[in-house]
This record gives sequence, structure tokens and C-alpha cells, in this order.
Amino acid sequence: MKDLITRLAEYGLSEKESLVYLAMLELGPASVQDIAKKAGVNRATTYVMIEALKRRGLMSTFDKGKKTMFVAESPEHLKKLSQGEVRAAEEKADRLKQSMPLFMALFNSATASKPMVRYFEGQEGVSTCRAMIEASREEVVSFNGIDESMIALSKVSESERISMSGRLHGRTIVSLKPGLELPKYNMDLWQTREIPYDKFPFSGDMVFADGRIFIFMMKDNPSVFLLESKELSTMLKALFELAWNQAKPYGSPRA
Repeated sequence: MKDLITRLAEYGLSEKESLVYLAMLELGPASVQDIAKKAGVNRATTYVMIEALKRRGLMSTFDKGKKTMFVAESPEHLKKLSQGEVRAAEEKADRLKQSMPLFMALFNSATASKPMVRYFEGQEGVSTCRAMIEASREEVVSFNGIDESMIALSKVSESERISMSGRLHGRTIVSLKPGLELPKYNMDLWQTREIPYDKFPFSGDMVFADGRIFIFMMKDNPSVFLLESKELSTMLKALFELAWNQAKPYGSPRA
């Protein structure tokens, strides 16, 4: 019985509504007195529950002599309720989709003039930010400082990173600690240059995508700072271009 009440709760029925409905299923056509007794609910409350079930289309009435009899509709009707909820959810999603440009216009008007900073934590946060980067259709550029902690993380999410690099295009400047190998990624769509680790040692990624800056910090607990500021992105990308012009193609011999 408890399992059935739990299932009915998924369709929005209260515990007492469920008790009355189950009693009606078991009794067949019955008077309110019999239903109340079977359900263990007082008569006045049973009337209220019956009206609620009637509004849901789960019961009907008919007269038998001077008495009004109540009978439950087939449980098959619950399928119709479920289908109706699915249609309502789809219609709600369509209406939201139509209104989304207006919502985004309001959101962008509030954020256009001032930077926003968000913080994501853990591997789930890293994956969330990578998905945001993957949605970019413009060139993506990044600084990558690679040490042992970055190598360890790259092995955990290697397939995710390779997939992302195969859907995007861009340029990367790497500072690779001696003795380590560059993590695998799709090099066909990326240009990679290198700066000497002994002069520029750092660990983490700074990625520029669609006017946003993603700063991945991978030591200890992975985390990401997301800065949304076109002005700041433009300024730091200018520093990237300066470094790009001074960096050497990855793997080329150094003097």
C-alpha cells in the first residue's frame, strides 16, 4: 500500500487523496460512508478528497435509488495525466525558448558595463567550464602552464579534453616543465608555441573565449575562476599577442 501511495504522490495526489482513491478501486461502486470506512478517513474529509479526485478525472458518480454512488476511474487514466504533464512541460519549454532572447537582453544589459566573476570548484566545475568554452565559435587562445599537477589532471579528463580540442580552433602558448610531455590534444586545429619554463614557471590554464576569461587552477582541489569582461579580455589578449610574437613554435630547438 505504501508503494502505491508513493506512486500516486508522483502524480500530485496527497496521502489522503491516495487512500480514498485506493479504497474506491478496491470497493468498486460505493457510498461515501463505505469509502470513508475503508480508507480510514473521516466522512467530511472523504467528501473533500472525492471532489479533488473528480477534478483530476479519477472518479465519477451515479445515482442508485436515493443514494449517490462513487466509483473510481481505471488506473489507465493515470497515463493520460502523465502524458498531459509531458505536453505541458514541452509547451512550457517552448514558451521559455521564445522568451529567452528577451531574458538574455535584460541579463546582458545588466552585465555589459561591469565585470562579473564566478567560481567553480571540483572536477564537475572544470567540466562545466570546458562545456562553456566548447560552445565558442570564435578562435580560442590560451596560456598553459604544465607541471606534474596539470599532467595528473589531464589523465583524469583526457577524453573530454581531446574531444573539446577537436571541436574548437585556436592558439596556445605553453610553459612546459622540463622532463614532461605535452598532454594529448587535437593538434590539427591548434597552433602551439612555447615559452621557457625556467623563465616563466606557472601552473594552470588561462583561456580566452567569447570575451570571457577562464582561469583553471589545478593544484590540490581543481577550481576555475570565470571573469566576464570584454574590456579585461581585450587587454589580456593583447598581452597574449605580445607573448605569441616572442614565443617559438613548440618543439623547436632553443639557442
